[in-house]
Amino acid sequence: MKNLLIAALALSPLLGQAQAPTGKFVLQGKVASPAVTKAYLRYTLDERRVVDSAVVKRGTFQFQGALPTSVAAYLTLSHSGTSLAKSRDMAPLYLEPGTLKLTTPDSASKVTIKGSALNTSAAQLQAQLKPLDKEYKALLREYTAGRNAHLDAAALDKIEARADANEEAQREIKYAYLTAHPDDPFALFLLPQAVGYVPEAKNYATRFAALSPRLRATPQGQRIADKIKQLERIAVGATAPDFTQNTPDGKPLTLSSLRGQYVLIDFWASWCGPCRQENPNVVKAYTAYKDKGFTVLGVSLDRENGREAWLKAIEKDGLAWHQVSDLKFWQNDVAKEYGVQSIPQNFLLDPNGKIVAVNLRGEKLQTTLSQLLNQSK
Repeated sequence: MKNLLIAALALSPLLGQAQAPTGKFVLQGKVASPAVTKAYLRYTLDERRVVDSAVVKRGTFQFQGALPTSVAAYLTLSHSGTSLAKSRDMAPLYLEPGTLKLTTPDSASKVTIKGSALNTSAAQLQAQLKPLDKEYKALLREYTAGRNAHLDAAALDKIEARADANEEAQREIKYAYLTAHPDDPFALFLLPQAVGYVPEAKNYATRFAALSPRLRATPQGQRIADKIKQLERIAVGATAPDFTQNTPDGKPLTLSSLRGQYVLIDFWASWCGPCRQENPNVVKAYTAYKDKGFTVLGVSLDRENGREAWLKAIEKDGLAWHQVSDLKFWQNDVAKEYGVQSIPQNFLLDPNGKIVAVNLRGEKLQTTLSQLLNQSK
């Protein structure tokens, strides 16, 4: 549940790429419902977002294009003229060279696809996950209703614990699929999903090593290997990579200048609702420990045109610590260096700049700081 209720996730990390022969793809769609008026297709190639659209005429639509690799994508169906931004009828799929035939009675969630090995594998896995997915969505609704009804924290924690157990059960099914299909190209898409947005380097490396040599040698396999190396550089026990970015007043601030105290590198953004919800907890920690050898360095993933929103959020939320950003959104140089794929995310450094903990939220941040600072006395 943490992934949905705490983290504001970028779309692009989901759109991984797996090597396949260069070629043209054709996606032929057929929908029975006359209410569906337009289809949208979104995917990412070489960090470039592609958004295509097609009008549904007499129940059919078509997309086509050239692919240097197979890609994960999202199909969105517009009902009665609903815009892409407002439509919630969306489903993931995979594009690969060749002709893919898609059919659905009335919605993206009921799509079936023929002519695609990747989508066939994905459908097989989804069939195994379906009962757990249904349960998870029910838990999410229960949690949301509980928050709206102002249930106490203990009751909400129990719902979240059930959701966490569900997530773990789904993860184990994905791992089992990877073990059973080590040479299936779909594994190169599934593995990053299975390890999650904040993967642990050792687990990622072990799962990757279990894939076939053929898959590991593909360009996508090599990208995963590079990702694992990056994670090892920012794992607990490693010295945090140094960086410099500008503060709101345009002055450069270097991470290593804060050596000598515990530093929480806090990745957030003004537009990130879960980040703003977590800010009071960080404020509480900062207030309690700022005179005991602790500080925070906020790294914002705001956009260039969101500078004012960034400054207003700092003031409104009472973030009295150092703040930096290059205002490059998800392309923030520090976020990329630290492998950040979801926010809020944080790294706690000791006085020597070594990473001692990651993703401390809620009471866990308070408890960890209390233990570390008491030990350092």
